Amino acid sequence: MIYKKYSFDSEAQAVALIDALGIFEEEGKIYPSHIHSVVKLGFLPKNVAEGEEVPILSDKYAVDVLWRGLEVDENDNPIYPEGWQEYLVTGLSSYKHNFFGLTYEE
Repeated sequence: MIYKKYSFDSEAQAVALIDALGIFEEEGKIYPSHIHSVVKLGFLPKNVAEGEEVPILSDKYAVDVLWRGLEVDENDNPIYPEGWQEYLVTGLSSYKHNFFGLTYEE
């Protein structure tokens, strides 16, 4: 399992890549058909709001993914689904979201 963070220009852009991982519909509801764990964090606060202060939100839409079962190349590097690498972000290891205590990989 590999934990990565992504930043998109819009929610629609994020949802398009998430849906491209695989979905199916059953009884009018849409479900993922992939084994990865995806958390849509949304537009994260850029500041810590105190009291009645309103937080300033980022203009980027954040998504965390716990990748599972990725294929690897000849050097044992994971091969991520097409389109994801360009939205990869680093430097957010201190952000509070995590997957069951797993370490976020820069």
